[in-house]
Amino acid sequence: MGVTPRIEEWLHQGEYDRAYDALVAAAERRFTTAARAAEALVDLAEFYSLYGEAEAEAWRAALDEAEARWSAAARNERYAALRFELEALTGQAVEPPEVEQPRAAYHVAQGLAYLGRMEAALAALPDPEALPPFLEARAWALSGRVHESLGRLDDAARAHERAAARSYGKERLWSLLDAAALWLETEAAERAQALLAEAEPLLGEGELSDRATYRYLRARVELLLGNPERAAEEIVQAEGLEAAGAGLSHGTAMVRAQVHQQSGRLEAARAAYQDAEKRAAAGDLPFVWHEWGLFELDHGDLIRAEALLRKVASDEAYPHRAHALADLAEAYYRLGDGAAADEAARRALELGTVPAAHLILGNRAYDVGAWDEALAHYRAAAAAAREGDRDWVTATEMIVDVLAQSGYPNPAEVAELAERLLPYLPPSDEWRETLRGYADRARELALKGRLLN
Repeated sequence: MGVTPRIEEWLHQGEYDRAYDALVAAAERRFTTAARAAEALVDLAEFYSLYGEAEAEAWRAALDEAEARWSAAARNERYAALRFELEALTGQAVEPPEVEQPRAAYHVAQGLAYLGRMEAALAALPDPEALPPFLEARAWALSGRVHESLGRLDDAARAHERAAARSYGKERLWSLLDAAALWLETEAAERAQALLAEAEPLLGEGELSDRATYRYLRARVELLLGNPERAAEEIVQAEGLEAAGAGLSHGTAMVRAQVHQQSGRLEAARAAYQDAEKRAAAGDLPFVWHEWGLFELDHGDLIRAEALLRKVASDEAYPHRAHALADLAEAYYRLGDGAAADEAARRALELGTVPAAHLILGNRAYDVGAWDEALAHYRAAAAAAREGDRDWVTATEMIVDVLAQSGYPNPAEVAELAERLLPYLPPSDEWRETLRGYADRARELALKGRLLN
């Protein structure tokens, strides 16, 4: 029989107390068949599953009673899927049941995500639109979390936007904040800003921590838009809300460091990174050290940068370890330790395709005039980076430079790459004149080749 449309709508609209009372009443109804009683208990277990670990015991009790009431309950797909999800949540290594119903498939996908089997979770996840609305929003949110864990940030952000479109109240607020945070990771400040504008009217339905998160994200938007003073105002409000609630976080201190950095207050930025280090839990420390190490790398304290990045790169559980190794390679390179730079860069490439690692290896080859090797690494870096990103700009500059140094073997490519680069360089960048010179020379050679032909 399953949950009635009225109860599903209450769940969708966040009226959990009304839904719970109706589900309990259905489960306790006396004059019914064993199969219907078991189905009502599975409905109740599904309700408890929405709360995750907080209601794991009640969830287990409902499933146990369903099986006790009706021996065939284990053959019910939703029962089997909810049992699997619960066992996965509590850390038991179990294999998922084979299911066909979308509702059961959603719970299987959630269980696989609890086990960290993200590709399998994505494969198991049904089309969210095939689910009841209260599960559809959760399925989009689950899709967002899975895509994020796989590094697919654009897909993750879009999934959370879909979740927000199917949610109400504070659950809509949470999805909007999640989507905005992910767009900020891709530096899509305007898109994040639009989502935060949607979230603002919902803040009254959230907790103090949600209002702090909103202000923190607003600060990050303003930083990306080049407004450090507005970012400073937002982060002061965020830290005030944190102090009044669950306590100060390392994230707000790190944004404060970025505000100071963008305003040229380097010692204040260092002090903010020290605050972030003090506030961070053990699992968050590598994130603080990595960003702090990059700050020191950018501002010339190479000894401190190397020490911070070495700690991060040695943490095998850190999800961005490949990038940390590439950044450590840069620190070694700039300290003059070429052998250590080579080793760190190659270790980074063993873990993933990291443009910065190819840049270091390209620079090492360039320094000894090994043009072919340097060019191969610079081309690999440019191919792996997003056009316009710092690594893409640096790699493409060096491709043009190497082609020029090696006698313009392909003048048309030099001219074309130089023209593509120029819009990404600020007017004060000294590379602008160098590139223009290379492009002019390449065009002269190309014209001379055409005349000879």
